[in-house]
Amino acid sequence: MPLVSVIVPVYKVEKYLPECLDSLLGQSLKDIEIICVDDGSPDNCGKILDEYAGKDPRIKVIHQKNGGLSNARNSGLKEASGKYINFVDSDDFVNSEFLEKLYDAAERNQADIAAGSIIRKRERHEKFRVHYTGEKRVKTLPEKIALCNVPKCCYVVSKLYRRELIIDEKFTENVYFEDVLWLPGVLKKSAVMVTAAGAVYYYRANPASTVKQKQSAKKIADRVNSKRYIIRFFEENGLPLSRRDRTINKKIVSIGKFNLLKIKEFNGKETFCLFGIVPFYRKKLRSGLVIQNKRKFFLIRFLDAHINIELFGKIRIAAKNGAQFEYHAATNNGLSEEKRSPQLIVSLTSFPGRIDSVDKTINTLLQQSVKPDKVILYLADSQFPGKTADLPEKLLKLCDLGLEIRWCEDLRSYKKLIPALRDFPDDIIVTADDDIYYQPDWLQSLYHAYLKSPDYIHTRRAAFLRACNGEIGIYAHYANNRFAPFFGNQLMGGAGTVYPPHSLHKDIFDIEQVKTLIPTYDDIYFWAMAVINGKKIATVRNHDVNIWQREETGSSGLCKINNGSAGMSPHEAFRRIFERYPEILSRLEQESR
Repeated sequence: MPLVSVIVPVYKVEKYLPECLDSLLGQSLKDIEIICVDDGSPDNCGKILDEYAGKDPRIKVIHQKNGGLSNARNSGLKEASGKYINFVDSDDFVNSEFLEKLYDAAERNQADIAAGSIIRKRERHEKFRVHYTGEKRVKTLPEKIALCNVPKCCYVVSKLYRRELIIDEKFTENVYFEDVLWLPGVLKKSAVMVTAAGAVYYYRANPASTVKQKQSAKKIADRVNSKRYIIRFFEENGLPLSRRDRTINKKIVSIGKFNLLKIKEFNGKETFCLFGIVPFYRKKLRSGLVIQNKRKFFLIRFLDAHINIELFGKIRIAAKNGAQFEYHAATNNGLSEEKRSPQLIVSLTSFPGRIDSVDKTINTLLQQSVKPDKVILYLADSQFPGKTADLPEKLLKLCDLGLEIRWCEDLRSYKKLIPALRDFPDDIIVTADDDIYYQPDWLQSLYHAYLKSPDYIHTRRAAFLRACNGEIGIYAHYANNRFAPFFGNQLMGGAGTVYPPHSLHKDIFDIEQVKTLIPTYDDIYFWAMAVINGKKIATVRNHDVNIWQREETGSSGLCKINNGSAGMSPHEAFRRIFERYPEILSRLEQESR
């Protein structure tokens, strides 16, 4: 068994092939095998390989019909017998200590992967794409992703892989951008990765390479699919991804080198950009499960006590609609003097970033025209290790007026409901958010709706969903005019939602699923738990649709997280829900007929 098997796929590189082979034969680490796969190359590559193999028995040549880069690598993997495996493209080359540095680093650190630096070499200059100046050993996926600079540098080459790690990890064949589809999963599978200083891989900017070839329809489609894979991989593993890396350039219409039109995709929307930079049209995609109405050039929406004006889907103007919320601190006990059965409990949560101002929201909850039996603030004990010692005095003073503070595990925004369902399984739970001023009749409207129809979940805001042929349409955001109960009323908890006892499916307590399925879309998950439990959702009549959000909290909401690098799109959240619970889609389709 050689220490390292080097797999070299070869196709139409006779100009560069000798330099590649010479750099491998000149390695300071001698105990290696070099498996060269002649992928039906029409030039003299096959002949060159046979000549080199005749001079050095470490070179093994496989001649095969053209099957593409992935097929050639897979053929090499079948023949590889080394303790470690490395991939080198046949128009590239490496420095003389490349394999030795990687091997030593892997052995010393008992690593599954050892990574070397990459220099992109052009005819007149060269530049580091990835540069490791020292030896660093990492175990977690975020660290490995950061060290490899994925997704900007999804290079399969330049790394040494323990044979057992990748021998069954086949490359996807008949696609472009196969490295993007292969590397992230291998990084996740590995236990330890180490960087190796002094190991340098020279990546040649070859104008005749596959990457530089003319953009065909298949190549464009494969590029889009690989980008979607990366976005999905990062979302599923809770990894941050910049807006730029989440944006897919789907099509470019050019005249010569002048870009006339560029179509970009971001979070399930297509944006048409004139000259590549001026957006003039935006629409929701029909691909996948979530569809929304097309966005016009000019749109006015009346939401959240603001008038929002959008021009060309890009320029946004927000103005107050003239109404104001008058805030006053509570002075009297805000709980009901006569206890109900079942109890009416208002539940909310918060986190360190808002704990200094959440008292303002709670003050409004303690001044309701219909008083609750309890107002409970659930906090994660891991976020406040000192418990009450870490809380502001102005918040603690509200305990004298009826507030109750309870400690629980960190379930992110799900803490506003799940702990209350555990503590009070036979009572009525009303959820509130920690960044809103609630009007005095807020709880009254929700509780009266429940008393009138106790078999339904009631919410003050909903998005109306319809389904047809496996696709979902979101037809009306923030609807307050569809009062009849529907499975398709997707509740939006910020405005307030009342949950009757035992209205949600038992999977609401599957904490592992809660943390991993859609970790930042609690309202969609709560809605899904209602639908699979057979509970319809009704919207509350005769109330002000405005939500009075506190100004100082606007930049820290979940919508900011989900629209940024740390979250996921609603499209992805619904897709995951329907994959996990296909019966929800069936119920929506039946309801939509």
